[in-house]
Amino acid sequence: MINIVLINASPKINEPSVSEYLVDAVGSCIDEAAASKYFISVRQSITRHKTGEDFAVISKADAIIITFPLYVFCLPGMLMRFLEDYQQYYVENGQNASHAKVYTIVNCGFPEPGINLEAVRVIKSFCQHVNMSFRFGIMIGGGGMLLGTKDAPFMKKTLKSMHDAYATIVQDIENDDLKEMDNISIAMNFPRRLYLFMGNRDWFSQAGKNGLKKKALYKRP
Repeated sequence: MINIVLINASPKINEPSVSEYLVDAVGSCIDEAAASKYFISVRQSITRHKTGEDFAVISKADAIIITFPLYVFCLPGMLMRFLEDYQQYYVENGQNASHAKVYTIVNCGFPEPGINLEAVRVIKSFCQHVNMSFRFGIMIGGGGMLLGTKDAPFMKKTLKSMHDAYATIVQDIENDDLKEMDNISIAMNFPRRLYLFMGNRDWFSQAGKNGLKKKALYKRP
């Protein structure tokens, strides 16, 4: 049986996260009769002091799927710490015998999915240091609107693209061929201008809830 580890690296605590939604979605595409699934929340792993236990599972995985939101054009700091600690675990405990296949799903608030590329490259670099085989990334633009609009009719095309991308991961995990794979880019089927307008309105609303006026968002340190 194939051992698959699904990692949710959203830093959110009590509110729903896009990364959690994506982890559950790709996990539902994996046949439980053919593979075992182990879910890791990076935040809980660190705060509950169970990284050693989770690292042991990761070291024996056949495939790993890392899902996270783009933070300042890269990985959330919490995920960087987790990966750095795993690399140290790898060095101290010898080579990873499984040579796991690694996939990443990155979503960003920008409408252009290509902005996630640098973060995908960081995951690829990590894999080279811990004897894992990076396969490809799924880069999702406009992730901020996903949870609120996933049931809307105009999202059907985007959700179909996402489901097809998950199926590509599952197929690649089951395939022994290690030919190079291209990253997959997915953009929301939504007008860019309207998306940016709505995004700005949300920032203004959040500022108001925190006692700030609109002009405060334009201040520079």
